[in-house]
Amino acid sequence: MHLCLLKKLLGCGLLVLPLLAKNSKLPKSLETLLKEEDSYTRLVNKHRRLKQKNGGYFGVGLGMINIKKNYKNTKLESFPIILSLKGGLQTFFEHYVGIRVFFALDLATSKANWLFKATPSTSFFGMASAGFEIPMEFSLTRSFKHFLGFYGGLGAGGVIYADRANFQIRNKQAIYDFGLVIQGGMVLTLYSKHRIEAGFKVLPADKNTQDSQRFATSLMFSLMYLYKF
Repeated sequence: MHLCLLKKLLGCGLLVLPLLAKNSKLPKSLETLLKEEDSYTRLVNKHRRLKQKNGGYFGVGLGMINIKKNYKNTKLESFPIILSLKGGLQTFFEHYVGIRVFFALDLATSKANWLFKATPSTSFFGMASAGFEIPMEFSLTRSFKHFLGFYGGLGAGGVIYADRANFQIRNKQAIYDFGLVIQGGMVLTLYSKHRIEAGFKVLPADKNTQDSQRFATSLMFSLMYLYKF
């Protein structure tokens, strides 16, 4: 009787062991499935966010430029506040690199300057430009919503500068210049739509211009907010 009972117990053990071995693989299979699901979710989010980054954009900001000129045989230096407008289209091939077409307008008057005091010469500065930029960004989160990066670009632009003294428009003495515009800077993108740019521009009318003995400009620096439609 004892021998018969022992045989039954051994038989039950042989039946249970394969089941236990089979069930022991479940946690590993679940872990694999969870990893695959996580990878799929990240891939879907990546493509969705990439699509959200493409489209048109427009923004506004403030900038600064140093203008040096002759005023009544005296060297005069001013730091007007630049009102910058910028818009265009952007396409990203990957989350990290893309191409942008931009159109920009920068305007300033000596009445609004970073020294916050009146200047002896009332003047106007304006520049219109267009070109291409290459943005390179790196995701700050796994959701691909927030990015930090930089950009650089080339374009063409025209500059006009006039005042009521040496560079009057009516006397055809205003400064006109057209040429290459180089720009670049840092960019922070939030929720794929809100972009904050801190950048610089090399203008056609820099210190190498033909009229540099009477007029010269520095780099233009700006801080802008842009919204992606």
